[in-house]
Amino acid sequence: MKLFRPVIIAVVLFLGTVCRAQERDDFGIWQSINLKGNIGKGWSAGLWFEHRSKESARTLDCALVMPYVNYRPVSYLQFGYSSEYILTGGPKYITCRPSVTLLLSSGDLSFQLRELPIYEHNLDTGNGSWTLRTRGKAAYAIPGTHLKPYVSCELFTADKWKKTRHYFGTEWKIDKHSTLDVFYMYYVMSTLPYQRHVLGLSYTFGL
Repeated sequence: MKLFRPVIIAVVLFLGTVCRAQERDDFGIWQSINLKGNIGKGWSAGLWFEHRSKESARTLDCALVMPYVNYRPVSYLQFGYSSEYILTGGPKYITCRPSVTLLLSSGDLSFQLRELPIYEHNLDTGNGSWTLRTRGKAAYAIPGTHLKPYVSCELFTADKWKKTRHYFGTEWKIDKHSTLDVFYMYYVMSTLPYQRHVLGLSYTFGL
């Protein structure tokens, strides 16, 4: 029961936040599966599948598949490249996503800072645009457990601010191959007059 207590607390906090949210705010559920493996010294690759809902989780926000590759030449630095194929209720998109991540740790505490310029190409119209995604993440591995709670913030900017994602969640290492990530996200977008509250569930299987 002790292992599940932080998860239960996170869910209770999430439900409380949703209940207190303004009536116009929206709610969605994000679900993803991440399959990954090592392919050489410092190299890893994988395939990410994701489904997102909106409008009180009744309709599709988007579904995507994303192959990716990462290279970690030293313990504190990682380079990556990924490309999403995104399906929505309207246009279809494909993205180009190079990234660089700084990884620091001290004992059970870890910190990440990632810069990810993303090019999004509309396959229906042929138009495209660039956005810079800056994300910071702090995590703490609770000694004697398989849990690693974290907080994270991701900022989207182009010529001006576009949106911000605020995360609170925990990773649970089920075994040496499987990890479950449960999170709540408060999502603010410049294009919407309301906010979105997201409950996320992600499963990672690694070799």
